[in-house]
Amino acid sequence: MDIQHSSNYLEPEPGGALNSDGVRWAVLLLHGFTAGPDSVLPWGRALAQAGAAVSIPLLSGHGTNLAELAQTTAGQWRSDVQRELDRLLAGPYDAVAVGGLSMGGTLALDAAAHRPVEATFVVNPALSFKASDRLGAYLSPLVHRIVPTVGPLAGDINRPGVAEKAYDRTPVAAVQQLAQLFRTTRKNLSRINSPVSLYLSRVDRIVPRSSARILERHLAAGILRKLVLENSFHVATLDYDAETIHQDSVAKLTSISGGLRDA
Repeated sequence: MDIQHSSNYLEPEPGGALNSDGVRWAVLLLHGFTAGPDSVLPWGRALAQAGAAVSIPLLSGHGTNLAELAQTTAGQWRSDVQRELDRLLAGPYDAVAVGGLSMGGTLALDAAAHRPVEATFVVNPALSFKASDRLGAYLSPLVHRIVPTVGPLAGDINRPGVAEKAYDRTPVAAVQQLAQLFRTTRKNLSRINSPVSLYLSRVDRIVPRSSARILERHLAAGILRKLVLENSFHVATLDYDAETIHQDSVAKLTSISGGLRDA
């Protein structure tokens, strides 16, 4: 199944709340595995309305077809993110933050471990597989030629009538790369030295609770703050608690702006 997506750049609203401190923010937002920028676009619009410039790139292998995703590596996803983050860091901004949903959250954490961002926002970030999926992920290097695709991973939303635009199958070869991304990111979590906000759905049928425990265990003391989303499933950026994510992330950036202004 082919899916059409495109990258998004949202101009900051001049009268937004973030402009009151005179700090020019840029935020890089990252979508999840097999999906696209649409899954975080409402979040991006809220940040832009608050006064941040927002970039939502289309990650390699996404927004095209399954065959292309099957040939994409974890290194390509990391390069996509680091290249766009470097562009923002070199731009006319005083501060840059990064955020993401699911695999996008994984990539946001990886970026924060390697680039000087002021804040990181992650919604149900993936750092491990569910117990029922671990064997399949482990065997993916061996079986992807025999079983090239499995069922979809997207669309876990509590709110009726809301759908996530994503591939309807999952390439097994890409799952192998996802596992590699998990390993790389877990190894570097201790390098993050700026605030991390974790938005964690009470019910998540895609990412196991062990991912949050890994994050809590490996980040330096005092860096992580957690907000539990009571009414949303995995794709919380399109679910009942989306507005909570919008308001809290803007409030956090506003708080950081005050510190930057006084520095």
